[in-house]
Amino acid sequence: MAARPCSDPGPVRGRLFESGAAAHRPATLTRQADGSLLLNDGGTPRVLAPSALRWSSRIADTARRATLPGGAVFETFDNDRVDALSRRGPGLLHRLERLGTLRLTLTAALALVAVLIGLRWAVPWLGDAASRFVPRAAEARIGAALLDTLDRLSFQHSDLPVATRQAIEAEFNDLSVHASAPPGSLGLIFRRGGKLVGANALALPGGQVVVTDELVALAPRPADLAGVLAHEISHVEYRHGMRRLGRLAGLSVVLMLMTGDGVGAVYDLGTLGAGLLDLGYSRGFEREADARGAALMRRAGKNPDTLALMLERLSAASGEGLPGWLSSHPPTQERVDAIRARR
Repeated sequence: MAARPCSDPGPVRGRLFESGAAAHRPATLTRQADGSLLLNDGGTPRVLAPSALRWSSRIADTARRATLPGGAVFETFDNDRVDALSRRGPGLLHRLERLGTLRLTLTAALALVAVLIGLRWAVPWLGDAASRFVPRAAEARIGAALLDTLDRLSFQHSDLPVATRQAIEAEFNDLSVHASAPPGSLGLIFRRGGKLVGANALALPGGQVVVTDELVALAPRPADLAGVLAHEISHVEYRHGMRRLGRLAGLSVVLMLMTGDGVGAVYDLGTLGAGLLDLGYSRGFEREADARGAALMRRAGKNPDTLALMLERLSAASGEGLPGWLSSHPPTQERVDAIRARR
């Protein structure tokens, strides 16, 4: 019997579950000459675009499932034909399963080492490299989109008196003159942080710095916020916001290569892993921003110790529970000691 051409894997036999129903019936999926898929379940045949089906990842010889438009599910054990039908390889995890127990163990150990090396060094490097190619205008649009999201999730209009805002803006402008950020890119925004953000300051991609009313309430004088402002301006100078986004995107690529599932990997594992890894990356960024912020304070004729004092005040207010601005930063005392050592 002649073998079928690679472009025609033959009918994939399985069963069809209608949306929300436990009952099922036999069905087949067949690729047609024009590349579309024909679903036949005994009723009226349905023509589907290959991109309309979302296949589950292949794991050993367990059943694969494809979600169809409308919520119906096609299930099959014919994994080889599914791989041919969807024109994609079985994925690294399935290929490893074919090696046998001993080889699988050794290969998995080597793969784990490679992944850990990639997550520690390659992913940050790739993310940093990618961020350099993002135009400043695009970076500003990303920052505006993030601010819009925070406005919907937690931020509210600031209740700070006009005089207080003007005094903080004066401190910010004094520092901006001595910063190396592109002219006109830096800006200061006030918001109430709410329960999600709390006492916080953050630098958005593009150069906007957000300061919350709750953080201002912890400063006896507006001038006491100068260290925090210098720290956030330093994040802008280093483009930490875009670099962090680039690293998250790089992690998603690693997960896709490991699982052979470009969509499921990102959503199922990327969301969990990226947040944990990003905490470690951001702590490195915070140390950079502390050092550069202290230098910026000195260039502006201000005392860098105001950042150390504000850190101690935030730490005391939180009882070292570290909510808000301190949550992703290195230990407070470590930062205070490093800042004062640079005086």
